[in-house]
Amino acid sequence: MSKKIKILIFSSLLLNVLLVGVVIGDVTHRFHIERFVRNSVQEFASKLPEDKGALILETVERVHLNNRDAYNQLRKARKEAMNLLSAPEFDEAAYRLQIEKIHELRSLMKRRLADATIELAKQFSQAERRSLAQHLRHFPRHSRDRSLPSDAKSPRHENP
Repeated sequence: MSKKIKILIFSSLLLNVLLVGVVIGDVTHRFHIERFVRNSVQEFASKLPEDKGALILETVERVHLNNRDAYNQLRKARKEAMNLLSAPEFDEAAYRLQIEKIHELRSLMKRRLADATIELAKQFSQAERRSLAQHLRHFPRHSRDRSLPSDAKSPRHENP
C-alpha cells in the first residue's frame, strides 16, 4: 500500500474512535444528568414533611412520564429540522414548520411543569411554597452546566 492510503486509513480509524468516544460520553452524560436531577429532587423532598415530600416525588415522576412522549417527539423534530437544513435544496416552509413544532413541544413540556408546580403550590403552606421557590430558583446544576447560572437572563451570560 502506498503511504497516502496508509495515512488515509489511519486517519479514518482515528476519527471513528473519536466519534465512538463522543457518542458514548454523550449517552453516559444523559443518564448522569437524569440521576443528578432525581437526587436533587429527593434531597429537597427530604427537607419537607413526609406527606409533602412524597407528593413532590410523585408529581415530578408524573411530569417526567407525561413529558417522555413529548421529549421523544422533540428529539425527532430536531433531527428532521437538521435534515431539512442540510438538504441539497433548502425548503424554508418545511423548516419553519418543523421549528414551530419544536417550539410547541417545548411549550407543552414547560406548561406541564408549570401546571404541576401550581398544583403543588395549592397544597403547600406559605413557608413550603417559599422553600419550593428557592429550590426552583437555585436548582443545583450539573457540573457540565455550571458555566451558566440557573437564573441567567441570556445564554451568553458570563460570570464576573
